[in-house]
Amino acid sequence: MSTYETDLAAAKRSRTAWGCTCGADNPPSYDACHDCQRPSWTCAACGTVNTSARSSCNECDNAMPAELLGDREEGFEMTWEEWITTQIGPRVVGGRYNHGDAASTYEVLAIEPGPRPLGAWPVWDITVRFDRDGLEKTHCTGWDARRDTVLAQPPAAADGDDEWRFTADVVTVDQDGRVLLIQRRWEPFTGHSALPGGHLDEGEDSRVAAARELMEETGVRVDAADLVLIGTYNTPGRDPRGPYSTDAYLARVPAGTVAVADDDALNVRWLKLAHVLEDTELAFDHADILRAASRMLTAEEGSC
Repeated sequence: MSTYETDLAAAKRSRTAWGCTCGADNPPSYDACHDCQRPSWTCAACGTVNTSARSSCNECDNAMPAELLGDREEGFEMTWEEWITTQIGPRVVGGRYNHGDAASTYEVLAIEPGPRPLGAWPVWDITVRFDRDGLEKTHCTGWDARRDTVLAQPPAAADGDDEWRFTADVVTVDQDGRVLLIQRRWEPFTGHSALPGGHLDEGEDSRVAAARELMEETGVRVDAADLVLIGTYNTPGRDPRGPYSTDAYLARVPAGTVAVADDDALNVRWLKLAHVLEDTELAFDHADILRAASRMLTAEEGSC
């Protein structure tokens, strides 16, 4: 029996195990979920361990302490921006969403800061109208990407419809012929497998952005100078959010390279490239990018 299983069995016997929003149970000594790596916090009032998706204690309703807010590198659980994302998610006024079943479909009417004690983590009062009966209700529930889904987002402003956004994606292949995939945390394509990647920062080169996004989402570090361009992908409709252009790069890493999910990734995994192309449904046009990378690798193997 593993250490996790042993610790969890003891915690359940003593009724001290804490449950994450992903459904996994964890020993009280774990500061992050064993299954999804979502961080936790301990209530100072009653000692209950809570998942970070909750801003108040599940047992006594005490507010999450403000001192947890900060930079991971300085020892804190989440940044301010990450906390806002777990609370509001992709929701905007005028959008339609649900909490996991047809009966909970609702439209967002307003999003406003909610009242909290001075120094506590911020929450938001989200006013919604439910489809089933037209009932309007104000609540402050957080967004859970494993359960909540986007049904419709309001149209973008007319002056922004043609604005292009730029991203970089990375096909990371090890010496065993495996490719590194993430499981997306946010919409669009929440929960789908995808290549590590993301938006370019202002003034950032796409090659540098690719190396940065790979490190932030998987912990795998590569030198930007070693990345090989696969191609630029900007076919209309490749991204449901609007016009997007991505530069895709190939990265080679040693066998046994360890990857750990972070940032926008729910999970990471190494899979045989050939199996991915045959059996895996990928987000966006990442299957096209992988096929192009596979052709590059095959051509290199056949060269003299």
